[in-house]
Amino acid sequence: MFKARKTRVMALTGAGLAVAATVLAGAAVAAPDASTSQAPHAQAGAQINADGTVVHSKGVKGVTASGHVYCVEIENEDVDLSRAIVTATPRNTPGSTLRVIPGNCAGGKGITVGTYDPSGGGLPNAFYIAVM
Repeated sequence: MFKARKTRVMALTGAGLAVAATVLAGAAVAAPDASTSQAPHAQAGAQINADGTVVHSKGVKGVTASGHVYCVEIENEDVDLSRAIVTATPRNTPGSTLRVIPGNCAGGKGITVGTYDPSGGGLPNAFYIAVM
């Protein structure tokens, strides 16, 4: 096609740059929203502040906070909380504990999370939650 070596090099370089630009443009378009979580194998999950605000989430409809007890409502009606594996982890307080009860609020579509200080007293605390 191109007989001169310089012409071939320029054509291949241009084609390579076009492919690279297309890949980079596709990556920019596919960048996730900052308010959503990337968890391809989790049914739902969230990072929740001590006041009940959601930092980012996947499949969580909302959170209701009452002191140190939170109701994390799951968005997807098909998630069966009686069969799901639910885990929660405290974010900020070393030694704090959590109690998680799936299906205990929001008409059976929520997870009750109680947060406690190291001595067992109720303490509003930020946490992560995952539903597998």
